[in-house]
Amino acid sequence: MLSVIGIIIFLGITSQWVAWKLKIPVIIILIFSGFFAGPILGIVNPNSSMGQELIFTLVELAVALILFDGAMQLKIQEFKLVSGGLKRILTLGVVTHFVLISFAAKLVMDVSIGFACLLAGILIVTGPTVIIPALREANMNKRVSHFLKWEGILTDPFGAIVAVVVYDAIVLSHKVSPLMVVGSIVQIILIAVAMSFGIKNVIRYAINKKMVPNYLQIPFATSFVLSGFVFSNQLHHGSGLLMVTILGFLIGNSKMNFLFDLRSFKENVTTMCISFVFILITASIPLDVFKLIGWREGIFIFLVSFVLRLVAILISTLKSRMSLREKVLIGSYGPRGIVAASVAAALSSEMINEGIEGGELFLPIVFLVILSTVIVHGFMLRTICHKLKLDKNDSNGIIFIGTMPWVADLALKLKDIGVPVLITSASWYKLAPFRKLGLKCYYGQILDDLENESIDLSDFSTLMAMSENDSFNLLACEKFAKHLGHENVYHLRKSRNFIHDSYQIEKSSYCILVNDLKLRYENIIKYYENGWVFKETKITEEYKLQDFLNDNERSIVFLKISTTGKIDFDFSYETTEILPGDILISFAPNLVERKEWDIA
Repeated sequence: MLSVIGIIIFLGITSQWVAWKLKIPVIIILIFSGFFAGPILGIVNPNSSMGQELIFTLVELAVALILFDGAMQLKIQEFKLVSGGLKRILTLGVVTHFVLISFAAKLVMDVSIGFACLLAGILIVTGPTVIIPALREANMNKRVSHFLKWEGILTDPFGAIVAVVVYDAIVLSHKVSPLMVVGSIVQIILIAVAMSFGIKNVIRYAINKKMVPNYLQIPFATSFVLSGFVFSNQLHHGSGLLMVTILGFLIGNSKMNFLFDLRSFKENVTTMCISFVFILITASIPLDVFKLIGWREGIFIFLVSFVLRLVAILISTLKSRMSLREKVLIGSYGPRGIVAASVAAALSSEMINEGIEGGELFLPIVFLVILSTVIVHGFMLRTICHKLKLDKNDSNGIIFIGTMPWVADLALKLKDIGVPVLITSASWYKLAPFRKLGLKCYYGQILDDLENESIDLSDFSTLMAMSENDSFNLLACEKFAKHLGHENVYHLRKSRNFIHDSYQIEKSSYCILVNDLKLRYENIIKYYENGWVFKETKITEEYKLQDFLNDNERSIVFLKISTTGKIDFDFSYETTEILPGDILISFAPNLVERKEWDIA
């Protein structure tokens, strides 16, 4: 068993890396890795080495952590932006989608109404494990991305609850009445709400009263999440997923001091859980079950994957303020994910054991819907966004920390080119000159707001820390690197050394996690006082790079903006390709008053 777990973990992280390298949805790689390692090559056989009970236990715990992490990302301020349309999608949209899938299953495949409702309960969900990573890559309009994220996270537990309740109704159809089914749903909701609020208050009280040391805060909270999930399910099967979703939302919108560390930990754990669960489940599925899929099932899978969701969204949002383009994009994109896979795997085996008609079809149908939606929807998302003009072309903005005069000059130059800029400071007075220039400003404690996730970074890809405090610059880079990437944070620091080798100081290993700008604080003061300015130069077929170098021997190039909008800092002419249409931003002597400055 240990060797099987080791192989699954290795395949999981390898799949994550391959998906990152190829820029494709990771679940595609995970599913195929599981099939090849399991039923095709026979390298791992979880059913024989671990047993179904252990498999489903591990899957349930992993899914609980995944949903908790997803719910922590839901922010109240985001909900206010999309509340009108989202309420319709989560109520009328879900009901309409459920009814459409049920009728399609009944009419196309000629199955029982109970089996059709069971399929509908699973397939109304969308997968936040697929959607949230895809939103990062799709460059999507912020408003539409909020719709998809909220819907994906909130429908997951309700879909699982509906599936479990319908399954219980099928198995106990001769014992239960419709009133008992409704009562069961009410019990699930009450248990989930009560336990989530109770656990949240316990965690908050223990943290605020310093009853738990710093190094135990993350394990303490995580243990309560998992324990609450287990005990909630013990009280009523199916309530655990709803409980962790509500708990994640409550904790994510609280003011607890350890939230930033908790989010970072949960993101890493969630990545591991997604990899492990998908490979574990797919490796456990025998390929023979897919031979049961005929043309009727194929038509149903096509309708569920590409038609019924769009119809449900259009119907449910008829009188909302959403634009038609937003409705079409949301209706066209609905990949299923980990919750659909895990619940289908668990219920499928129980259905077969209970002798429920069509039980052997349940798992292959759900998995083929997952596979088709993840692959097709994943590859077409960016294209649809572009065709519907719902993508955003301004995500390459730059955040400046610092209010020195040269920051305004550089920010104005970038703004004129069309690059979004944001000037940040904790001093309202220092930001006044920037506001007068029409530059976008952010007033507040930027690092605290970053940890509380109260600052929107969706329009920005780069940080330039250029304040007079080099320690703060370094700290800011290390904090922002977790959000923007280590390669996209730069800092200006003080140095006793001045000019060296054509006005550029050699880079030192001040910190391996962040990048040094070529200038130092003292240098830029000296140059600025002597009339140096920021200027832009566009490379063309007529004015090539060599012409620029010949005319700007004393200039220091700050950055390159490519024709695609990508921003490159600290590049070398030898290794970086500079094409016609690229723009170079340089710091150079003022050509109007050409002087020979004595900088030494």
